[in-house]
Amino acid sequence: MTICSACQSPSGGQVPVISLPQSTVTIDSLRQPQRVERSVPLQGSVKQHLTILNGWLYQIDDGTGQVWILTQQEPPAVGKQVYVEGLLRYEAIPINGADVGDYYLEEEQRELQQLSEDVS
Repeated sequence: MTICSACQSPSGGQVPVISLPQSTVTIDSLRQPQRVERSVPLQGSVKQHLTILNGWLYQIDDGTGQVWILTQQEPPAVGKQVYVEGLLRYEAIPINGADVGDYYLEEEQRELQQLSEDVS
């Protein structure tokens, strides 16, 4: 079966366009040094956000873990489902000789996800 948004069916009508879900990675798979400095796609629910000096941070959870997203735009509201692509970074935080740093995403693009509501 071929999926094509500009194709015509044999009868001359338009072939319906199928919207496929966007491919994402899980948050628990981010904690790998070889992924740092690469763009990764994530999807999850916004758990919290806060203002910082040069922008905002918001945290998303996809059921496998949580990660902070650094953004220059106003963050999405808590509870919203989002798809975000961003550059994976690692911030080292040395405390008493141990690195307690963590991974975060520098937002490049974001889309709010629409949840289908059950109409009864």
